[in-house]
Amino acid sequence: MILSGEYDEGVIESIHDVVERWGGRYFYVKYSGTPLEDIKKFKSRGFCIVHLTMYGLPIQQMIEDIKSKCRDLVVVVGAEKVPREYYEVADYNIAIGNQPHSEVAALAIFLDRLFDGLELSLCFPDAMIRVEPQARGKKVVVIGEKRG
Repeated sequence: MILSGEYDEGVIESIHDVVERWGGRYFYVKYSGTPLEDIKKFKSRGFCIVHLTMYGLPIQQMIEDIKSKCRDLVVVVGAEKVPREYYEVADYNIAIGNQPHSEVAALAIFLDRLFDGLELSLCFPDAMIRVEPQARGKKVVVIGEKRG
């Protein structure tokens, strides 16, 4: 994950903590003051660039094309007033509806379509904790110890 905009060490630390506790050793986060350049580097290495925007083509029309043509991809989730260059560098400008919406919700819907819902039952093998589903209440199970 590449964060841009206003630098906030607390956000980065929080994400590292989530990965440490919930697993996902291949997930990383870094801050970049030049995210467009980072995206161009990924594109030059063969990654498909998918930009989530309410101005793009409908996800339901494009998701199978993305799945069939893109082995590695970068998903760009911008806030309001995304510069035109992001639309131009993207291989796909994808709309999760054509109304204003949450960027987090757009990413969640995109990933759900991309993984056919299989991510809903995913548990990372390096997780230290997991939630045991309950009709009422909360049950968190410790399954590992802190690393390093």
